[in-house]
Amino acid sequence: MIEKIKKYPEMCEKAVKIAENVSLPDYKFNNIIVCGMGGSAIVGDLLKDLLIDKISIPIEVSREYNLPAYADEDTLVLCVSYSGDTEETLSQFVDAIEKKCKIIGITSGGKLKEWCNKFNLPCILILGGYQPRVALPYLFFTALMCLQKLNLIDLTKDIEETIKVLKGMGVANIKKIVSSLKNSIPVIYASNEFSGVAKRIKTQFNENSKVPAKHDVFPELDHNEIVGYQNKKLNKNHFVIILRDKEEAEEIKTRIEVSKKLIKSKCKGIYEIWTQGKSKLSKIMSLVYIGDILSYELAIMNKTDPEKTENISILKKDLKKRLNLVEKLEKRLTNFSV
Repeated sequence: MIEKIKKYPEMCEKAVKIAENVSLPDYKFNNIIVCGMGGSAIVGDLLKDLLIDKISIPIEVSREYNLPAYADEDTLVLCVSYSGDTEETLSQFVDAIEKKCKIIGITSGGKLKEWCNKFNLPCILILGGYQPRVALPYLFFTALMCLQKLNLIDLTKDIEETIKVLKGMGVANIKKIVSSLKNSIPVIYASNEFSGVAKRIKTQFNENSKVPAKHDVFPELDHNEIVGYQNKKLNKNHFVIILRDKEEAEEIKTRIEVSKKLIKSKCKGIYEIWTQGKSKLSKIMSLVYIGDILSYELAIMNKTDPEKTENISILKKDLKKRLNLVEKLEKRLTNFSV
């Protein structure tokens, strides 16, 4: 897994080339919904982080079986499923068909590819053979390129800078942080502009390192979470990681510094990870890169296999036996003509 993580820059480049060769309809829309679960849904969170101050239409992430009630023919739905067989995403695909939404599939195959082909819908195919969470650069950059090809944004220079930053990144301090995380519960804090990254790192600790973890954002956490540190006994195993940016707003910088003073003696420790690069895109992806390696190294230190997610496999198998949802969805699709 670590070798694949280290190839993130190359994966970003390949994803851009894959998307460049895909033709998209001249879709018109006034809102965007990214459908997915787990490592695929993070694509939507990162897009929200990146584009909140760049585009005038809303982006929402749907981790559900059904689309929000407002979804209609003026909604662009990005169905993101690395395997192509994620039942929640497939359910939302059917919902999008019924609601006459504009649909783009992003997958390596499976039912999503099959259903997109059946309805003559654009489907961007990415390389298979990865853990879905490791395939994030493929998923994220193809989604980003879709929005660029639809003339919503132009981040060509930012993409070039991001790839350059990732290629030049070092992770010399990772071992130091990992040793501090032993027998700890990682707690990831960030400003709201990096909320998707904080969630990503939290879930990587869950899946790769096999440890419980949590995340929250400034300034909201200063209105509730901070009070929890008054109980030192319950926080003694919490190791706080704060995602920082040298260009963060003064009010956020001040809040973080004050908050650090309040919690420093009430938790196991605090460590700050700083963004790299100038563009928002490079800052986001540099944090993702460090977080992914950190979670991998913690897994190795804990002598656990970072690739296996046994509980998820058991759960999916049991759900398939009990629900048989995909067969029911295919029956719903027969009601719609191609």
